[in-house]
Amino acid sequence: MTDATLDAMSTDDLARITMALVQQVWIMRDRMAITEKLLETKAGITPEMIDDYVQTPDVRAELEKLRALYVSRVVGAPLAARQRTVPDILKRGGF
Repeated sequence: MTDATLDAMSTDDLARITMALVQQVWIMRDRMAITEKLLETKAGITPEMIDDYVQTPDVRAELEKLRALYVSRVVGAPLAARQRTVPDILKRGGF
């Protein structure tokens, strides 16, 4: 028995789905990072405080570095399935 849904999907469809998920997960990670920064300086925070948070250049650089690593891991997942040497895995993981 085959899975007709996956058989009918094109590579482009799967890529679009993957990229949409990548974007949504990054948005959550970005908001979590902002929440963590706010919690370092404030006892209680609101959703509005997260929305209104202005990143400093250092925080922005830190998040850009995390995003690049995150995208590399997600987009590189198919390649990781083919290249399974320890040095390759560590390099893709940013180590």
